[in-house]
Amino acid sequence: MVLLALGGPAGGERERERDEPPAVQHAAGRAAFARMGCGGCHRLAAGGGRGQVGPDLDALLPGYGAASLRAKIVEPYPAGEPTYIPAMPRDYGSRMSAGELDALVAFLLATARR
Repeated sequence: MVLLALGGPAGGERERERDEPPAVQHAAGRAAFARMGCGGCHRLAAGGGRGQVGPDLDALLPGYGAASLRAKIVEPYPAGEPTYIPAMPRDYGSRMSAGELDALVAFLLATARR
């Protein structure tokens, strides 16, 4: 009961991750990009991605905000959207912690602003 009232351990962990300096958060996002194998499919200069299967993130990311990018990572093929080649895994929401996903989204958006 006490953990629920206080937000549980995950809530405190997320607060600490939000307070991380930008360089630490950037490194964590870049690490998540590498660990999840994103660069194997996507091009992204800042992440070392040279993939040719998925969209070129250097070109695509400027069109995204945090919420839309998070949604695209967690559910890449929403109902009603055309799916030509469903290559992107649909399980990133369960394979990454909330903190990793936050860091990945922040890293990707930071690279789009360069």
